[in-house]
Amino acid sequence: MKIPEQYIQKQRYCLMKRDDVPFSHNIGVQSSDFEEARCFINSRIDDREVSPLSASGNAENLLTWQPLGGTTLFGAKWSEKVHIQSDAQSTFHAVMVLSGNIHCNTLNQEVTPNSLLLIAPGKLADLVWEKSTKAIVISLSGQTLIDHLGVPGLEFLRDTTTLVPDNHQDAQLLKNGIECLSQQHQICRGNINISLQKQWESLLVTQLSDQLHRSGTENTTILPGRIRLATEWILTHIREPMSVCDLLRITGASRRSLESGFRTYLNTTPAKFILCHKLKGVRELLQSDPDISIGDAAFSYGFNHLSHFTHQYQEAFGELPSETLRQCRNTHFVRPKKARLRTV
Repeated sequence: MKIPEQYIQKQRYCLMKRDDVPFSHNIGVQSSDFEEARCFINSRIDDREVSPLSASGNAENLLTWQPLGGTTLFGAKWSEKVHIQSDAQSTFHAVMVLSGNIHCNTLNQEVTPNSLLLIAPGKLADLVWEKSTKAIVISLSGQTLIDHLGVPGLEFLRDTTTLVPDNHQDAQLLKNGIECLSQQHQICRGNINISLQKQWESLLVTQLSDQLHRSGTENTTILPGRIRLATEWILTHIREPMSVCDLLRITGASRRSLESGFRTYLNTTPAKFILCHKLKGVRELLQSDPDISIGDAAFSYGFNHLSHFTHQYQEAFGELPSETLRQCRNTHFVRPKKARLRTV
């Protein structure tokens, strides 16, 4: 009797979940070199120190990854007990243990399988991974959170380190989402197309939205209809010339009610919201493309007067656009030869 292909695929997937680190078609590091592992991590997220606390003599660390737009998921298995520390983080990080155990020194709590640890921007990562622990680490960029959650800044989001237990609905939903994404990664052999990546990113951020939002404030993922329509239109057309008059035409709202709605639900004005996201779009270009010029990046978002743009940029981010671009060029990562050869 011929075994149905669907059953074979299901069995392969179940085996992958039980025995392997997810996202195995994108291998960043597979070696005993902890320094190589540290360099790989630090080229993609905030700097971390990686200190092995045991030495069995048979170490092989495995780090995998799957990009999703402005979000990156990492699969990790440390062959030894390791201590991982960072300075204050610039973005949100979520850690879900698949097997083994992680001790969070900040909370003095154990992160057990299927539970979820959230580390907010400005907080330290101070984690001890037990030997052979497997986990998924999700790095959520600030721009991604702002775009998907409809908030004008990270100050509207959670500012603490939090442990979500494995029996909590949010942890269960995220685990299910990661399993489905991992299955698609296997089917596509790691080559998930950009449009699907963005859909997965939106789904994962939505599943985390209640946990990411600052306690005691309204969850702005559920905005009044016209405000939601305005923000979605702005983000969709952010590279185009736009004004408050365009928003009045799109939403059918009066200027007074639109201004009032933005102040009430987003703590800003429509004009400032537009400017904020245009500036952040330019910043993202300068941080990701070392070959771009400042003029081209600014012009692509509608800034025609470079001196005026430079002043607004410095006021928003505390540094000149040239400094942002210089940092990008200085930290532009070239993958180690060993890692490139191992990627399948």
